[in-house]
Amino acid sequence: MPNRISSIALSSLIIAGVTGTPTTSQQAPSSKFVITKGKDTVGIELFFRDAATLSSEIHLATGLRWQITASLRPDSSVDHLEATRLTRQGVSTGVTVDFGDTLVSATIMGPGGSEHAEATTHAKAAPFLAISFALVEQLVQVSHLGNGKSAKWTVARLGAGDTATLTVSRFHPDSALVSTTDVELRLALSKQGEILGGRYVGQEWTFERRRVP
Repeated sequence: MPNRISSIALSSLIIAGVTGTPTTSQQAPSSKFVITKGKDTVGIELFFRDAATLSSEIHLATGLRWQITASLRPDSSVDHLEATRLTRQGVSTGVTVDFGDTLVSATIMGPGGSEHAEATTHAKAAPFLAISFALVEQLVQVSHLGNGKSAKWTVARLGAGDTATLTVSRFHPDSALVSTTDVELRLALSKQGEILGGRYVGQEWTFERRRVP
């Protein structure tokens, strides 16, 4: 049986969780992405962004939850990121990543201990999580692409725990494509470069930006 839950019910669960437990940033979310598959809501991402910080809290209908806080440089690229992945069973895994000019340094902390890894990069580096459209939006905006242009990034994949090459392509003023090894995201963009919605190809998920009341 697929996990089915209405947007209203999932929002109620999130509000209850946020009320009982502080979020990573302590900032009230300004926007959210609602993720659906057919008529079913499969997840919601609440997020806040200012000039120095991007914070996100993702809740999936499966019970999986992510909390992400990224520190931004003046050019809006990510300097440091902290993320926590919490399963329905309460198993927590923490990730911290530092992004240098030619080096990505990460520490993963879980029930079995911690592990540190480093990777050299020959392209710009950034964090990536396929279900965090707030992070995807930040990546599209910091690429500063004109129509018909593309940019390659080395991304630290938070879900997979590895690095990969990712391409951001801007075909039209109102659309973009983000693709990596096994992920393809087709995005509809506003004039300000915000993600209005889109489709996660392969998963057959759609996502839509909505304001938080």
